[in-house]
Amino acid sequence: MRDDVTARSGLRKVPLSRPERRAELFDAVLALLSEVGYERLTMDLVARRARVGKATLYQRWPTKAHLVMAAMERYRPVVSGRDAGSFTEDIRQLLMAYVASWSSLDRGLVIALLEGSRRDAELARMRRERLADPVRRAIEAALDRARERGEIPGRVDAGLLADLPFAVILGHVLMQDEPPGHDLVDRFVDGILSPLLDVPNQPEPRI
Repeated sequence: MRDDVTARSGLRKVPLSRPERRAELFDAVLALLSEVGYERLTMDLVARRARVGKATLYQRWPTKAHLVMAAMERYRPVVSGRDAGSFTEDIRQLLMAYVASWSSLDRGLVIALLEGSRRDAELARMRRERLADPVRRAIEAALDRARERGEIPGRVDAGLLADLPFAVILGHVLMQDEPPGHDLVDRFVDGILSPLLDVPNQPEPRI
């Protein structure tokens, strides 16, 4: 009887405990977020697009912010914080890992997240904790090592220096409407960061 009701309602019978079904749901969430923005995104819209019961969504994700951040988990950066020997190479390594998780990120999604974070404090907190803070902490650790090595001139504002990579990457996504790639990281490190810190530009040959 339950299967008959599910079939008539148009809901998918595959449970959300299955990874492929969750991936379908999260694809629907991100597509809708990019299309309509965070403010107009509702559990009803998600339920219809993903063909899942709204009650099922609320059982797993108590708020819209929780559902959106669960869908955004694929963009959570994986950073090692390994010492690459110099500040510029530390930043290159960190940003390469950062942009690798952003390979399919589009401008609509970024705008929706930023606008949603302005209006929803819960979303802002989770976005900062899950997406920004891991890289920010790794950059600050790299800055500490760089100070110990004497790589950071005293006149350089270290706080703004830590923000600069985020500004360049977000600016690229918003202005160029394309995901950041390894080429952007190399351009930033070799064309902006190294000259700023007066580091000779001697990139290693890439194989």
